[in-house]
Amino acid sequence: MKTNFRYSLFIIIFIIALCFVHPVFAHGGEPRLEISLEKLNPGGVIDLRGVDFESEELISLALIGSGVEIQLDEITADSDGIFLQIITLPADLPEGTYHFRAVTDDHEILSPEILIQGSAIMHEADEGQRDEGEPLLAPMPTLVPGVAPAQPAQEASPEEPVSTHNQNVMNISVLVVVGIFIVFGFRRMRRQ
Repeated sequence: MKTNFRYSLFIIIFIIALCFVHPVFAHGGEPRLEISLEKLNPGGVIDLRGVDFESEELISLALIGSGVEIQLDEITADSDGIFLQIITLPADLPEGTYHFRAVTDDHEILSPEILIQGSAIMHEADEGQRDEGEPLLAPMPTLVPGVAPAQPAQEASPEEPVSTHNQNVMNISVLVVVGIFIVFGFRRMRRQ
């Protein structure tokens, strides 16, 4: 009888503990670079997006490939570990295959392959030519004049809804209770 009480107490404590356990969700995974185009002309413009970096992490960007390595700039990821940059490639960039490289304290990440080919895109003369020491990164536009800023879209949470979690805990609790009754039922049947 004393042993049954101990088992029952242990099972009740286990069920109560299950009711207060919350799932743990990790943030994404390994950092990665995403590009808007896989093929463009020299002098073209491309969007580079970094995902799953550490919050507020300093990142050094470079364009590498075809025997060329061009240091772009250092940027900082936002609080969610994301950055987005618009990059204007040099008009004199040789044709070939390139990658963007992002280097942090912990990682060295390469973007998907970019094919540079075709005639160079010449930008308007009023923009002027890029000096040797000038970075290739273009600033992100903030607002269009005369247009009110749009409300940011609510992103779907990658976490499992709380109601689903509670339902899973309830299902497990019911299974454990049913298991207890089955075990005690078999024990009583053996004693009789």
